[in-house]
Amino acid sequence: MLAKQILNNSFTPLVSTDKASSALAKMEAWQTANIPVIEPTTRKVIGQVTLDMLTDLPDESKPMSDFDLKEPIFAYENQHLFEVARQMLSKEVRFIAVVDHTESVIGIVEKKDLLEAFSKMLNISTQGSVISVDIERADYTLTKLVNIIESESAKILGLTVEQTPGSEANIRVSIKLNLQDTSAVVSSLQRHGYITTTENRDDLLQVDMSSRADELLRYLEL
Repeated sequence: MLAKQILNNSFTPLVSTDKASSALAKMEAWQTANIPVIEPTTRKVIGQVTLDMLTDLPDESKPMSDFDLKEPIFAYENQHLFEVARQMLSKEVRFIAVVDHTESVIGIVEKKDLLEAFSKMLNISTQGSVISVDIERADYTLTKLVNIIESESAKILGLTVEQTPGSEANIRVSIKLNLQDTSAVVSSLQRHGYITTTENRDDLLQVDMSSRADELLRYLEL
């Protein structure tokens, strides 16, 4: 899924002629401390205004163009949501401007929309089960895992990969399947030498795959 597919139609960035009072009102309305600012003619991002910059300001009629704005932050319309999430995490922003090939703003992505998109990508709301497999990093081959799982008439609905806690040499693959009963898949994986660390079914629908999405976007509390 790409950035341009989850643009928020309700939120608009500030423009350089907007006053500080307008910025404060928008921050309060949207419960955010950071808003992108664009140049109205070219629609290019010229920076970010933060709540700290506006706190105790003696003159709220001051336009955005008079502020020493923070560095511009934006994502390209054809960037994958993983890259958009990386930027939002590293910059700790709730909104990120999305630009076209000319770097003109075409819309905004909000953290809430990003989280919802990840939930859809991981098929969190779809019925099924989750199993987790610990593998040595050097031995990880997705093709082999998929072949074993599909040989048991199972379909993979979602998959995440993370470093195994306490081990830099191992990774943990969490796999959402379309099955309620994963015993045949687990047995097959174990016969091939894999260590399965999760065999739960419906109770892991929200606990495991959902936690992966929440961890990735841990700062996106609403």
